[in-house]
Formats: sequence, structure tokens, C-alpha cells
Amino acid sequence: MKTGFQITRGDRRFFLLTIGLIFLAHATAYLTHEYAHATTAWLLGWMRSPIGIDYGRASLANLLFQQDVGDGVDYAPIFASGHGLQAALIAFDGPGIGNGLIYVLCFAMLGRASIQTRPTLAMFLFWLALMGAGNVWSYAPMRTVTTHADMALVARGLGISTWLLLPIVTAPALLILWSFFFRLLPLARRTFFARSQAADTLVTVMSCFFYFVYFGDNGLDFAYGEVCALLSIGSQFVVFPLAIMACLAWSRADDYGRPQDGPHQNQ
Repeated sequence: MKTGFQITRGDRRFFLLTIGLIFLAHATAYLTHEYAHATTAWLLGWMRSPIGIDYGRASLANLLFQQDVGDGVDYAPIFASGHGLQAALIAFDGPGIGNGLIYVLCFAMLGRASIQTRPTLAMFLFWLALMGAGNVWSYAPMRTVTTHADMALVARGLGISTWLLLPIVTAPALLILWSFFFRLLPLARRTFFARSQAADTLVTVMSCFFYFVYFGDNGLDFAYGEVCALLSIGSQFVVFPLAIMACLAWSRADDYGRPQDGPHQNQ
């Protein structure tokens, strides 16, 4: 018995390409984050090389998810020498420049018709934009009110509490979230992702999953404190399902993902 929702051979090829691009985009966004820390530390004289980060073990898990990769910055002598503002800048540039700026650049590029008509490049830039935006979300607001990691270092360097830092960094993070879900994702679904219902559903669900679950699970083990844990619970079990419902509802209402809308439609 045939149904209205079928997975074609083209959908299977699209799935494999998507998974490969997601891994590549994740690695790129992770490394730009760490290189942003290291480059700023190098420019300020606290590291010998901008590429001297800690690459971790040569394992499959580290290759796929960069679990052991770190920025390699030693913050102790920076704070000890009274250069708190420099420490704050180094800590901020990971999520701020390495991820936030990457999102802005990808967003700008994906608005160009010349990029939209090159599907594989456009798909990679989309997933890279998602990884950049998701990484920002994982720090602001998710891991701002905590005792360690980048945002805690920023607050310490500025001499303020993490609670005061929270609204300062959350405002641009929410702007990026709005930009992704209300501007970039709808544009992508009606242009270079306009293939089939299966492809459209895959992109929608994966986007919501990575944004609110993959990048929103850091606090579930309470390693970053109770506030982060509560935010992680809300991100995964409240915002994530609501985001999927909203995106799929918009899809039905606006008929996103129709191949006849054409990859050349610009927004």
C-alpha cells in the first residue's frame, strides 16, 4: 500500500551527503572556536603559535566529534599578572568570533543567488551556520551562569558576576537564534533544500536537534551547576519539541520545500 510519504533513492543519497557535511561542519566550527581562542592569545603574547591548540588523542571519537580538542590557553598566568581584560577577550573570542562571526558570514553568503545555485556548497555553509549558532547557544545562555569554562572566564576577567554577564551575552545569542529559525532555515528549505518532503523533514528535525539537544545537553550532569542543568532540561525537553512542531507547522502553512519553488528563488 502506497502512502503520500516515500523515501526515494535521491533521498537516500541526500541523507548520506547530509550526514557527511554535518560531521565536516561540526569539525570546522569546533576548530574555529578553539583557533579563535588561540589566535587571540597569540596576538596578545600568551601563546607561541595560533595553531598550538591541544588536538587530543588520535581516536575515532575525537576525529568525529573533537571530544579531546582544547584551546591550549593557560589562563592562570594571565590572571596572575593582572591582565584580566585580556583573559576575558581570549575567552570570549571562542564563541564570539570563532562561532558567532562564522554564523554571520555564512548567513551573508547563503543570501547570494550564486551560492544557492551550488547545492553542495550551500548545504555545507548552512550546516556550518547551524554549528556556529548552536555553539553560541551552548554558551549563552546555557553555560553563562557557571563556575568554569569560557563565560565564567569572561566574567572573571571583567570583574563582574556571571548573572550580570548573562543578559549581555544572551541578547545577541537570541538574535542569532531568531535569525536562524525565522530567516535562514526557511530560506534554505525553499531553495537549495527544496527536494522532497523527506529531505525537508530531515533538515528541519536535524536543525532543531543540533540546536536545542546536541548543543543544549551540557548541563544535564550538573557539571556546570544547577542553573545550567535547568536550562539544559528546558532546551531539550521543552524548546526542542516546540521548535519541531512550529517549524513543521510553518512548512504546511507556507508549503516550504516544494521543488517547484526552485533553487533560483532568492529571498
